[in-house]
Amino acid sequence: MKKDKPDEMTLAKDKVKLEKPKKERTTKGPLKKDPPKQGRTSKNALNTEKPKKVKASKNAFGTERPKKDRTSKETPDKGRVNEGRPAKDAANSDDARKIRVRETLSYIDQPKKKRLKRENFLDNPRGGRWKKAGILTTVFVLAILISSLVLNQGTSDITVGLSDPDLPRVAFEVRNQRVNALEGYVDEMDITAMRDTITPISDNGLLNMYLETGGQEIAGIRYEVYSLNGEEVYLQNAVKELSEDQVTLELGNALPEGVQEGVLRVALRVGSDEEKEIFYYTRIERQDELSVKECMDFAKDFHETTFTRDKNDEIAWYLEPDETADNTTLQTVNIHSNLFHVCWGDLAPEVSTEVEWSIKESNTVYTSLLAKYQVTAVGDREETETYNVREFFRVRCSGGEMYLLDYNRTMNEVFNGDLKIVDKDGIVLGLSESEVAYEANAKGTVVSFVQDRDLWTYNRKKNELSLVFSFANMEGYDVRSRNDEHQIRIISVDNSGNTTFAVYGYMNRGEHEGQVGVDVYYFDIAKNAVQEKAFIPSTKAFAIAEDELGKMVYFNQEQQLLYVLAGGVLYQVDLEKNDQEILAENLEEGQYVVSDDGHLMAFQPEGELNTAQEVCVLNLANGESYTVNASREEEGTEDTGWHFAGFGRKDDKDETPAEAVRPLGFVYNDFVCGYLRTEDQGTTVAGDAISPMYELEIRDTSNKVKKNYKQDGIFISDVLIEKGFMTVNRLSKNEGVYTGIAQDYVTNNEERKESKVTAEAFSTVLKEKQMRLTFADEIEEFSPKILRPKKVMETQPITISFDDKVKTDKFYVYGVGKLAAVYDKAAYAIQKAEQISGVVISSEQSYIWEKGNRDLVYYTEAAAFQKAEGQSSTEACMQYLEEYAAQYMPGAKRIDLTGCTLNQVLYIISKGMPVIMMTDPGHAVLLTGYDYDTVTYMDPDNGQELTVSMEQMDVVAAGGGNTFIGFVK
Repeated sequence: MKKDKPDEMTLAKDKVKLEKPKKERTTKGPLKKDPPKQGRTSKNALNTEKPKKVKASKNAFGTERPKKDRTSKETPDKGRVNEGRPAKDAANSDDARKIRVRETLSYIDQPKKKRLKRENFLDNPRGGRWKKAGILTTVFVLAILISSLVLNQGTSDITVGLSDPDLPRVAFEVRNQRVNALEGYVDEMDITAMRDTITPISDNGLLNMYLETGGQEIAGIRYEVYSLNGEEVYLQNAVKELSEDQVTLELGNALPEGVQEGVLRVALRVGSDEEKEIFYYTRIERQDELSVKECMDFAKDFHETTFTRDKNDEIAWYLEPDETADNTTLQTVNIHSNLFHVCWGDLAPEVSTEVEWSIKESNTVYTSLLAKYQVTAVGDREETETYNVREFFRVRCSGGEMYLLDYNRTMNEVFNGDLKIVDKDGIVLGLSESEVAYEANAKGTVVSFVQDRDLWTYNRKKNELSLVFSFANMEGYDVRSRNDEHQIRIISVDNSGNTTFAVYGYMNRGEHEGQVGVDVYYFDIAKNAVQEKAFIPSTKAFAIAEDELGKMVYFNQEQQLLYVLAGGVLYQVDLEKNDQEILAENLEEGQYVVSDDGHLMAFQPEGELNTAQEVCVLNLANGESYTVNASREEEGTEDTGWHFAGFGRKDDKDETPAEAVRPLGFVYNDFVCGYLRTEDQGTTVAGDAISPMYELEIRDTSNKVKKNYKQDGIFISDVLIEKGFMTVNRLSKNEGVYTGIAQDYVTNNEERKESKVTAEAFSTVLKEKQMRLTFADEIEEFSPKILRPKKVMETQPITISFDDKVKTDKFYVYGVGKLAAVYDKAAYAIQKAEQISGVVISSEQSYIWEKGNRDLVYYTEAAAFQKAEGQSSTEACMQYLEEYAAQYMPGAKRIDLTGCTLNQVLYIISKGMPVIMMTDPGHAVLLTGYDYDTVTYMDPDNGQELTVSMEQMDVVAAGGGNTFIGFVK
């Protein structure tokens, strides 16, 4: 008889766990549940509501080249420039050039101005030319001999290639399993930015570490343990006995009492150079009450079963198929996909590499694991194709039963020019993400595209296909070259097909191996050569560097201008004239915005966020700009694609002129800004000062107003722009205090600019939905020549270092094994984490929120209190909460949770802190506890403690604009 599936509550030792409002899968049926108890009684693994859809230090440029060389549960160098060009006579000698290379031009002590005088950099050296005819003849003959494989149309400059990976890797042993293979960094990284993996340490404090030396000689190993915020050093030690492939780290009591997580940094001294160290980072935690081995065994068995046809039914019990899954594709499958797709459909792939496992999050409730590997399969054209796979598991072990809480697998086809990838319609990308990164020239004869971190350019006119850039080792297998901690962004493609692009993240190999940063390149299609223009290093991990630098670097090839926005300073560097200009400085968060593709930037050149009189909008692609002034003249509007979903409307201009203007973002090429008045200044219910906007405006590239948004008596705190969709967070005002009200939504139905090349989906029986770059006209030649351009060094590329340690309050969302999003508002981050079953981390690495890791029943120690005479309920709640935090959670910081749901803020309460909730704009209560179905709160108006149902409190919370205030540490 088929047994019933278990209900959502399960018993884990002496604690009741709850995960989410859906049936969980177990092999032994439902588990019993204990009755709820008052106090900290049980851990919850369920959030009971489905997710709703929803600075400035100066940069230094110098002359030296860089050396190559949880307290919770759920997951500077000096500036450098290029070497100088050869001068005449003695100045052109190698010794003279080496001396010049060590000179440093520092801008740190320059006076702060809107624009600084340009100062010349050192000139760049040009590589020598091959002048002997014999050499040229030899190269020509060799080129002819191998032209059937590689066509490298030569240049007169020095030709170099990316060197093979050189740095060692390390991995760790956890419960007899090899996990967390780490790449090495040649620079000391920001501790708070390194949280990719977590490694449980054994009860005896010993941690075995595997060494993958790659031929390198390890001369010494030292290690330290830091606090999550990097401010405290818990342990410093060194390995006393070195071995060839494995050592033991003696961590002992590295984590102080009461501290669950820390950051382990290992430093390998390589070779005879005493100063050359390679650094490795992982979080560590105590193994108490963890079920890492059980969860790992389950995940491995699940993984292997998907490849075994006669065992597929064994994992069907753990899946939760529903209509939210896309069962037309194999590229992405999840826990809601059907069994057929989870088990690879009809593709029948085989694992072709070692499966590398990483622990992303681990606590007493669940363990998050990520497996990365490659598979091969025979495709539609009877050719063997290769795919990169990422397989994510969130698993719980409770009472000996295993529960699959979340599952997600992506597979992306490795584009191989040697296969049949061109047909009459265009370029077949195969299994790929639906959002293809590509750019074509105006005529549609050349298109550059990124397929799973490889950049290709197709020249239709010449029937040539060039692999412009790839870290993947084409000459032989090396797992280090396949590290996926980087991305490629196409900056521009000109009419001739030349492509400017940026590689950002961890550099797998080459001159910058082991560094994180942005490398700017230019591909000359006529010369079939790639030239490095500039490198901007960072001390942040790839995911954070991607957010901070991925869109903040732009290169204009025609004008040879490099724009970098870092540390609150906007730089313009002329690579041709070798001089620098600071366009703006001391920019704080909110004073600047950048378009998704990076070619548009807006900033306040003078003043502060809420007082600036103008905003400058720059088009970095053509150098044009326009200014939006606060005291704008009357301008007509034109309806061109914008639609207001609910409350917004286009009214006459307000009689009171604006006194400040603020940049808010870009929707495609349209600029969004907001207008403010001094008279509207007030406070939030939390007592924080606020300067809301009374009107939004949307302008096109010619500075013409396309739409304006405002309502009488309604104000705007901020907006969230994502993929052409804008969420407007609105406020109402009551005696100078602002309270959140229902959001409004603005959409833009503008489509991608018309192009002769488009990304389209198509399907086949075997591989199902795939992607293709489709050309307007049919293609006649299906076998393009494959080119592999070489990197050339016309001049030494410039390296720009800056202070990237400017502190900003950010909220990082981690889920499905990676950093998924970054926000400057906690509610946005929590809503995103709800969608992807993730966690929210602050800039200081504090856990703000976790999916499925809260107590099922919890009551704080809060006692009844009543407001004093002349005191408002909000003031009384805030005073009590601050005193409570000082007593029970010293060092906790106040956080605005406005926009969250009641169910989401229960996580904060489960960590021991009451939460303030507005019932209406003039009244606040203090939420102090909850159980399965009810919420308990204190009303300071009468000092009573009351309990109501969750449903009742949801309605009340909505009436107060879902305004919540809490404290976290």
